[in-house]
Amino acid sequence: MTDRMHELDPATFRSVLGRFPSGVTIVTTRSESGTLHGFTASSFASLSLDPPLILVCLDRRANCFPVFQAAERFVVNIATPAHADLAIRFATKGENKFAEGNFEFDEEGHPLLPDAAAVIRCELEQVVPGGDHVILIGRVHDARAGSDEPVMWYRGDFLHLGESAA
Repeated sequence: MTDRMHELDPATFRSVLGRFPSGVTIVTTRSESGTLHGFTASSFASLSLDPPLILVCLDRRANCFPVFQAAERFVVNIATPAHADLAIRFATKGENKFAEGNFEFDEEGHPLLPDAAAVIRCELEQVVPGGDHVILIGRVHDARAGSDEPVMWYRGDFLHLGESAA
């Protein structure tokens, strides 16, 4: 019996996964030297209520990969429709990610979006290998909900809640 997963075309796999709508997050941290880093992730989920844990997936090829792997803390900002351009910026290599955006800083200097649908501040609990990504498991030490609705990612584009998909 052959393993059919190894026969799967990557473009087909990506297209199939794109049919599952997911939220959009902008994940941020500050390195030991004080440099700000971040990435956009749609692979985000709650993991545990007790203890409070979340997970977010990071591409091993991302420029910020070594920083997040070594980070003590990070922030997950759940994006709203107003953050669509910012999410694209944080998903693009080589961009000055923090050149735009209405960032504020917590008491430890980690960037957060005060107008996010939610802000979740975490301590890095564990880094788990997962193919071409790693799974960052964060222990939530602070979380707050904003007043705006989140934006979704569906079939390669942003989708607002209540909007019909094309």
